[in-house]
Amino acid sequence: MEEKNIFKNQGLKIFAFLTLPVFIMVIIIDCIVIYYSVAHSEIRNNTNFYDTDMFVDSYMSEVERIGVSLNNEVEEGYFIDEYGNGIHPGEDTETSPISIQDGEYKIYYQTNHNKRKFIYLLINDETKIAYTNIQQTGKTNSLEKLKEEITTNKKYWSISNNQIQTNIDRLSEENIVRNTEMQNLSNFSVNKQYYTAFDETVQNVYATNDITINSALYNQMQKLYKYSYPTLAVSILIGVLEVVYLIYTVGKVKDKEEIYLSWHDKIPLELLVLGYFLLIAVEASLFVITLSIISVDINLSLVLVMLVGYFSILSMLCGVGTLVKRIKAHTFLRNTLTYRFIKWVIAKYKNAKNIFANNKNIGRKIALYFIGIVGISGLLILMFREFGIVLDIIFWIWCYFKIMKQVNKLKEIHDAVEKIYKGDTKIKIDESLYTGLLKELVVYINDIAGGFSNAIEESLKSERLKTELITNVSHDIKTPLTSIINYVDLLKQENIQDSKAKEYIDVLDNKSQRLKKLIEDLVEASKASSGNIKITKEVLNVKELLNQVTGEFEDRFNKRGLKVISKLPEEDVYIKADNRHLYRVLENVYSNVAKYAEENSRVYVDCVLEEEEVAIYIKNISKEELNISADELMQRFVRGDKSRNTEGSGLGLSIAKSLTELQDGKFDIFLDGDLFKVAIKFKRV
Repeated sequence: MEEKNIFKNQGLKIFAFLTLPVFIMVIIIDCIVIYYSVAHSEIRNNTNFYDTDMFVDSYMSEVERIGVSLNNEVEEGYFIDEYGNGIHPGEDTETSPISIQDGEYKIYYQTNHNKRKFIYLLINDETKIAYTNIQQTGKTNSLEKLKEEITTNKKYWSISNNQIQTNIDRLSEENIVRNTEMQNLSNFSVNKQYYTAFDETVQNVYATNDITINSALYNQMQKLYKYSYPTLAVSILIGVLEVVYLIYTVGKVKDKEEIYLSWHDKIPLELLVLGYFLLIAVEASLFVITLSIISVDINLSLVLVMLVGYFSILSMLCGVGTLVKRIKAHTFLRNTLTYRFIKWVIAKYKNAKNIFANNKNIGRKIALYFIGIVGISGLLILMFREFGIVLDIIFWIWCYFKIMKQVNKLKEIHDAVEKIYKGDTKIKIDESLYTGLLKELVVYINDIAGGFSNAIEESLKSERLKTELITNVSHDIKTPLTSIINYVDLLKQENIQDSKAKEYIDVLDNKSQRLKKLIEDLVEASKASSGNIKITKEVLNVKELLNQVTGEFEDRFNKRGLKVISKLPEEDVYIKADNRHLYRVLENVYSNVAKYAEENSRVYVDCVLEEEEVAIYIKNISKEELNISADELMQRFVRGDKSRNTEGSGLGLSIAKSLTELQDGKFDIFLDGDLFKVAIKFKRV
């Protein structure tokens, strides 16, 4: 509770808000002082202002300005004061210059009632005119007296015929730096004499100039530099803490969990920015005004600058504060005129679009689109003339891409229908990407695909239940069957003399073994069809595998007079399959041939390379007429002899097909009269 009171204490927030501009101003001033002090070692070394480059630059700036002004005189009697302001005789009785004659020279005195800190005498030997801002008295009524008045000062500097005389060591002929300003002054000093002096003892407030201003700033810099580093560190620390505190607490009010927005925070952002721009313009004007009175009163100007700066920073903090509150309240974009206008346009567009989209008359829609394109194209040409053609081309390109976008959507629908046609019913088209009739079509396709998918899923579920039933029943049958087989074996070991009994025991043994084989085939067929078999693929040599299987069935084939004719490639051929399961596939096919092939006939085993596949063809002549189709022969429990006199279960080919497909192969049967042909294909490695 105490923590919440601290962060929602209105008085503490106001205090932090009002004091933060002070610390920001201190940081700015300290940075300026430190930067300027690093650049000027005189400040750090507490050098007297009149022994620094700043004084030299200020003094020469005053001299150069007066020299340039004098050079730009346009008529006789045009007086230039120390600020470069031109005054004509007789324009103003209070400021008009007084002129007296001294031999060939006419001297113009500026009319003033206050002694100046910076005094000068400018003599034009070509026009025989002199200008000065020294008061006209009996002690200054000639050029020689004026020169003496100037050169008796503690700090004076003069140049005549490009020769410098001064008692300021750093402005002497030996030490002065010939910079651009001095070069200009040298050019102007032809046929001219400059006598200047600076009297630091004059206390007249109206005698302020660049030298006095820079002197005051320099002395202030020296005072501030002593405390700049500690005050900067403290100000940054406190300022950062206050910024973090204000950012976290802004908008938080007692008894309210949500961010509180005042009337100021609800003004549209564009109007708020415009208002702050106007406020900044006013503050900039005040800042210029305060700087303009620096020549009158430096201290007053600095105080006013500080006040203007304080309130400027305070107004900026107000602007930042309302932006932070808008961001925290998630109204930054929503509370703008642009956002409201765009939202209104989008709402109107969606409304019109929905009305248009719900209209199922395709012909009418195409006609409206065509009329719209033609109308907009004509309007662009009427509005922009020649440039309208360029806009039309851009508009047509845009229309083309919009049309192609709809064509692509139609293509996506076509592809989805094609997949359903080919058996892939597990598709779902995103309905949100479509509108109008296309959206309705997508909904229908999704419903059809879902219906097919559910039907297939139910079929697979039924197939799985049948497989599980077969497996469970087979397991239940195996237990008593094992007991029967074991007891038959025990009976065969007994010394039974009765021939009839031996015959019965042989029948029991034969039938029980056949039943066992049937159950094993049934379980394997169920696992193969359901995919419940582990497949481990490896690279196999097809020639070796065919030779191995053929060799193992050689005795069975010989008993029935079957001759195997193999046609295998000369080079080794490799595929990727499960060795054990592929052997079982070939074993089932060879076993089928051994049972149902015509005696004393030929069996053909071919291995053929077909593009990227390896095909194994096994052909033989059936001893029985094959009056059934290949699909019927592939079904479970269907056998080649309908009399069922052979010992087969009718599951061999079904198992072979399932095992082949589980290994990503193909298994097909072809019947042509009595010709029986099996084709097994795998991708070649």
